[in-house]
Amino acid sequence: MKTSQYTRRSGFTLVELLTVVIIIGLLAAMVAGVAPAVMRSVKQSAIRAEIQQLSLALESYKAERGEYPPDGTNSNLVTNHIRKCYPEATNTGIYTTVTPENALYVFLGMHNANPRNPFGSSPESLKNNGSLTRGFFEFDPARVSSNYRYLPEGCTEPYIYLKARGATGNKKYYPGSTYVAYGDESGNYYNPESYQIISAGLDDDWGQKGNVEVEEGGINAATADNIVNFGKKTVKDLLD
Repeated sequence: MKTSQYTRRSGFTLVELLTVVIIIGLLAAMVAGVAPAVMRSVKQSAIRAEIQQLSLALESYKAERGEYPPDGTNSNLVTNHIRKCYPEATNTGIYTTVTPENALYVFLGMHNANPRNPFGSSPESLKNNGSLTRGFFEFDPARVSSNYRYLPEGCTEPYIYLKARGATGNKKYYPGSTYVAYGDESGNYYNPESYQIISAGLDDDWGQKGNVEVEEGGINAATADNIVNFGKKTVKDLLD
């Protein structure tokens, strides 16, 4: 029987193994470079989706109560809102000081089913005896921070809610230096007849505060990633 002068080779040569290792390393480097950006986009989209859900809850609140809830920047407006929108209330007090950082939780969450004292007791103190109304939004208890501030997933800074109110011209927000309200480069506020919901973004840094005009070169990096209800996703996207 004639034997072939060639024998079938088994396995890889050293050069082939090195080539495979290099290719795998390059693919891993590419994935490692892209993965953080993908994860960042996913997290931003999740916050954006929750802001949209909060916006729907605010519209439901207005449909039922006749107006958007106050943002807490004026305590008299809080009292007036309760008197107007909760006509049976004999107690206009609220279990906490309302601020733009907790107004969403206070008004959209569950409160006292007793119509005479809707906000006089915290939801936590009423939970066991079942005397709570339904909420307009289901808040994740694990993300309710001190003083009833509601935090975006994975963040330490809360959502900010600012309600627009009547003023001269297009300037209808008065956040002072503590909070941020956004306008365009012409000085017109975004959502001048309703409200702004703002997240500090994944860096938990608000950047500029007060009245911020969104214009090319006019916002810093910390501000640029803030996520809002009046843009596609971030403040930077308003410039695109």
